[in-house]
Amino acid sequence: MKRVADLASPSRRDLLGFGGFGLAMAAAEGIVPSAYAYATDRKAKPRGTARNVIYYEVSGAISHIESFDFKESKGMPKDIDPRRVAPDLMLPHLLFPRLEKQIGRFAIQRSMLSHEEVHFRGQYYVQTGRQLNLAFAREIPAIGSVIASELESRRRAADTFPAYMSFNLDKAIPGALSTGFLHPRYSVVDINPDAATKGMALDEKAVALLEERWRLLSELRKADRERVGKMGREMAGYEDFYETAHQLLSDTRWPAAFQISAQDKERYGNTPVGVSCMLARNVLREDAGTHYIHICHPGWDHHVQIWDRKAASNHYTLCQEFDPALTSLIEDLAATPSKAEPGKTLLDETLVVVMSEFGRTPGELNNMAGRDHYNKCFPVLFAGAGVKPGLIVGKTDADGTRCLDTGWHRKEQPRIENIVATMYSALGIDWTKELRNTPSGRAYPYVDPLGPAGYIPTEDIVSIYG
Repeated sequence: MKRVADLASPSRRDLLGFGGFGLAMAAAEGIVPSAYAYATDRKAKPRGTARNVIYYEVSGAISHIESFDFKESKGMPKDIDPRRVAPDLMLPHLLFPRLEKQIGRFAIQRSMLSHEEVHFRGQYYVQTGRQLNLAFAREIPAIGSVIASELESRRRAADTFPAYMSFNLDKAIPGALSTGFLHPRYSVVDINPDAATKGMALDEKAVALLEERWRLLSELRKADRERVGKMGREMAGYEDFYETAHQLLSDTRWPAAFQISAQDKERYGNTPVGVSCMLARNVLREDAGTHYIHICHPGWDHHVQIWDRKAASNHYTLCQEFDPALTSLIEDLAATPSKAEPGKTLLDETLVVVMSEFGRTPGELNNMAGRDHYNKCFPVLFAGAGVKPGLIVGKTDADGTRCLDTGWHRKEQPRIENIVATMYSALGIDWTKELRNTPSGRAYPYVDPLGPAGYIPTEDIVSIYG
């Protein structure tokens, strides 16, 4: 269920004012069985260095050879001004003038491999950590929902914010995925950044009206409890939906998290992704229960006119959105004290992961002056939560076509499964765990070791920690 509410009318319909719950769909489908967890014979030692994870999805696939695995090519324009910013790293100064000053905070893994090479499947892959299988897709939860279920026991009485939030994920081709077989309370709350900036606070009269409506609804639910209790767990999902919405609208930290200044808009860029990054910072700063945030930055699918400034979308324009948004987010996380751990910053306790679903074709441009999909090599950026700053692991050939060094202890290139394991590990979650009693009867491993051509490594990428 996704909707942008009428902010002027704080009725029961409004829910969160401007967001969308993925849980309603899961609840309506009734996929909420009991799930039993089993350890496996695989050994995991979760690092537990992070309280939070931010996953910044460069959706549509950035050209890796013109960004974080820079290679000279005939298709490259003359004006991007590539500069050496580290011994083994060139960046186009024109495209990333601010990020080049913060790039030393990141560890870059440049030898990623994807199973997928089309957007829907690739973006489903980064949301779920596994290939799309239509026979079981209905029961597969998003990674954020798994994290929300795992962190449920850590929630404090004052934690009213959802554990899993996203910004702009409705712009991804698959949309914001549901909880699958997990309980709907572990759903994403997806925020539309355009609507989020139009106001949220309820005045005293609106709060009084909200509470009166909540009282009446509670009385109705109490009177009808016996009948509703026979309707199954899907109805329980809706009950939880209402409870969550009421908690948020009653918490003064919720509207506070959506206040952004003119100065912030100037620094981050007054764009959907800029606003998304501001709000992600604000939500974590409130320390109210959110620990996994997915930011979607769409539009990078430049098959045509990638370097044409007159085109509706081009690499210049998207980088002008990306550079201030990501840079400001990293700057502010590094400057914001942690409320949970004195002496630490939000960046110290937050793993930031920046990645596309795959890369783009190296070499010359195609016959439409663009670049197509390429899944054989592409980079991922990590920062915070113990990641070693300035580290670069993995290496490709002179064209960015072929992996020469995988950058970790395996001869196989790391894949998105390993990114998922790395995020789980950082949060202290045993990524080798399996859940059973699913609707299909198949075990659900947190990280699936079965790839398209057989067994694949499922370790976390420890090389980024130095």
